[in-house]
Amino acid sequence: MMSGTMPAPSIEAWQEYLGKVNPNVIKLGLERVRHVAAVLGVDTVGEDVRVVTVAGTNGKGSTAAMLAAILENAGYRTGLYTSPHIRTFNERIVYGGVMASDDDLIEAFEAVYTAMDDDHELTFFEFTTLAALYIFRNRLCNVLVLEVGLGGRLDAVNILDADIALIPSIGLDHCQILGSTLKEIAYEKAGIIKDHTVAVVTGELPEVCRNEIGSQAAQHEAALHIVGKNLKIRTVDATHFDFLAPIEILNLEVPALPLINAPLSVAAALLLRLVFKFGISDSDIRAGLRNATLHGRLEKISASPDVLIDVAHNPPAARYLARYLNLNSRPRNAVIGMLKDKDIENTLREYTDLNLFEHYYVCSLPGERGAQGYLLEDKLTALGIPRYRIQTFDTAAQAYRAALAELPVDSELLVTGSFITVEEVLKSIDENQVWHAAGKQEVA
Repeated sequence: MMSGTMPAPSIEAWQEYLGKVNPNVIKLGLERVRHVAAVLGVDTVGEDVRVVTVAGTNGKGSTAAMLAAILENAGYRTGLYTSPHIRTFNERIVYGGVMASDDDLIEAFEAVYTAMDDDHELTFFEFTTLAALYIFRNRLCNVLVLEVGLGGRLDAVNILDADIALIPSIGLDHCQILGSTLKEIAYEKAGIIKDHTVAVVTGELPEVCRNEIGSQAAQHEAALHIVGKNLKIRTVDATHFDFLAPIEILNLEVPALPLINAPLSVAAALLLRLVFKFGISDSDIRAGLRNATLHGRLEKISASPDVLIDVAHNPPAARYLARYLNLNSRPRNAVIGMLKDKDIENTLREYTDLNLFEHYYVCSLPGERGAQGYLLEDKLTALGIPRYRIQTFDTAAQAYRAALAELPVDSELLVTGSFITVEEVLKSIDENQVWHAAGKQEVA
C-alpha cells in the first residue's frame, strides 16, 4: 500500500488528489498498471464478458459512444470508458448508459489507492483506467468498450485483451511519443491486436497504415475489415446512409456524431452478433446510432444564433470538421484555442483553405502546453487571413463572450481547437449563464 494518507472519502478530496497527479505526465508501459490491476483483481474479465478496444488518432470517442449506444439498446449492460472529460470526470466512466456517480468514483478510487504501492505508483490515466475497470466489474457489465488514451501497445487500457479491435483513423499526432512516421504510429495503434482478437475494423487509412495493421492482424490470425474495402457504405442523402457490406442494412439515420466513424460501430455490433451470438437486431443498430451522443463532438449548444463545439485539435480532425461545415454554406465565425505541441499551422490551414470563417477569435490556453493567442494570430496571417478579421484574447471564455456579442442571429459560431478550449467555454456558460439576443443559452 502507498505510504502517506488516503484522501478523505469525498469527491472533492479525490479531485484534489488526482489534480496533483499531473495528467500531462506520460509514462508508457504496462508493468506498473498490470501489477496494481492484479492486486485489484481487474487484470482479467469473466469468460462471458467481451472487450472492444478502440485506438486511433481521431474518432475513438465517437466510435466507442455509438457502439455503446447500440449495445445498450440491445439490452447489454455496457461499460463505456472514454477520455478526456469536458465538464465532469464522471463523463469518462459510463455503465448501463448512465455516468458513474460520485459514490461510484469514491469507492473505486479508494480501491485503486489501496492496491497501489510506492514501487508501482500510477500515472493519472493508469489510476483512472483501473477505477473504470473496477466499477465495470462491480456493476456486472456484459461488454466493455474501452477507448485508448494514447497509442495502443503501451496504453493502460491494453492490459485487457481485445475481442474486437477498432482503429478509426491514423494520423500524425503525439509524434514526440509515438513516432514521427505514419508507419511507426500505426505500429503503436496496432498493439491492441492480440492473439485473443478475432477481428480488426479500421477506417479508411493511408496505405502504409493499412499495411502495418494488416500485418499485425495476420500475425494474430484476426480477420481484417476496412471501410472502403470489404466494408462499404453509401450516402443516401443528408440524413440517411446505407451499410452495404458485408451485411446490408439500408436507410440508417445519419448520427449526431461524425458519420465517418459510424461504419466501424455498426461493423463491431455485427461481429458481436455473428461471432459471439449477441442478440443485436438491425433495429437496435438504428436506435443506437440515432441516440448516441458524446460531449464536444459536433455538439450544438445553442440556437439562433447556432453555436457548435467540437474538440478537433489536429489536421485530420480539422479536415473532417471543415468538410462537414462546408456542406452548408452560411456566415460563420470561430473561437479557436490550441496547445502548442499540436500542428497549429496545418490545423488552421484546413479552415483557411476553404475560407470557412469570416472572423477568428483566437485565445491563449493555460498551462505549459497552452499556446498563446498571438501565435495563432501569426499563423492565421501567414495563411492569408487579414489581421482585421482576427481578435486575440487571454482566455477562451473572453473570446467566446466577444464572439457571441458580435454574432448575427443568422450566423453560426464554432468553438474548437482543443478539449481545453471547449471545456473553458462550457464552464464559462455554466457559471455565468451567458445571454445572447435570442435569449439564454440552451446548453446541452
